Amino acid sequence: MNAKLTLSIDSKVVESAKRRSKRKGISLSKMVENYLREDDPDLAKSKKKGSILDLIGIAGKVPDNFDYDQELLKILTERHLK
Repeated sequence: MNAKLTLSIDSKVVESAKRRSKRKGISLSKMVENYLREDDPDLAKSKKKGSILDLIGIAGKVPDNFDYDQELLKILTERHLK
C-alpha cells in the first residue's frame, strides 16, 4: 500500500534529483523509495526475497547457485551504461 509523504528539501537538491530520476527513467518517488529501502537492512532483505519469490511464479524454480546480486548488477549495468 502506498502512502503520501511531504518533505521540505532545498530546491537545488530537488531539481538535481528530478534530472537524475529522468535520466534513470524512474519517478522521483520511486527513486526516494528505493533509497530509503536500501538504507534499511530489514526492508532491503524483504524486498530481495520478494523479488525472487515473484520470479518463481513466472520462471519456475530459481537455481541453487543463483547469485541475485550479480544478476542485479548485470541488469543495472546494461540499463544505465548503454
